[in-house]
Amino acid sequence: MLAAAVTIPERRRQRMLAQTSDKGGTAMTAKTGEVPATRQRRGGARGVIDVIYSYLAAFFVLGVLVQVFLAGVGVFGINASKVANASSFDPHRAWGSVLMAIAFVLLILALIAWASRATVIGTFVLAVLVIVAQSGLAAAGDSNKWLGGLHALDGMVILLLSLWLAITAWRRTRAR
Repeated sequence: MLAAAVTIPERRRQRMLAQTSDKGGTAMTAKTGEVPATRQRRGGARGVIDVIYSYLAAFFVLGVLVQVFLAGVGVFGINASKVANASSFDPHRAWGSVLMAIAFVLLILALIAWASRATVIGTFVLAVLVIVAQSGLAAAGDSNKWLGGLHALDGMVILLLSLWLAITAWRRTRAR
């Protein structure tokens, strides 16, 4: 009578828990040819969105490198007493706006694909750093050089985080 109260998915879960490896803690399947649920391929629309995410993440990394180059062009071509008034930084500012839009699109794609919790959280942090922190630090850098220095440091954190996100996305895509 007790077995009738247990639903089929619960039985499947109990069987998987009973087959759990003592060493790794991951569920083993009954057949050796089957892929564990944690490593199954993501198909359908979410899989396509994840592939788009990986391409856009790689493009974002290249975009950050271009942004660093444009900052250097702006610094060495400065022709004003205040950075805010320097027209040599216009390409840097414009490309920064493009990167903000790309970071926002990456966040939307990560939420739709939901490849992993780490990817979603990492992309959220990336979007906050690009959209909120960079804008705030750049604006504050006009009156305080130390905050302006944090703008550059935040750019390097963005580069490293975006590189990590792109590498993990490409590894997921290649594992298909």
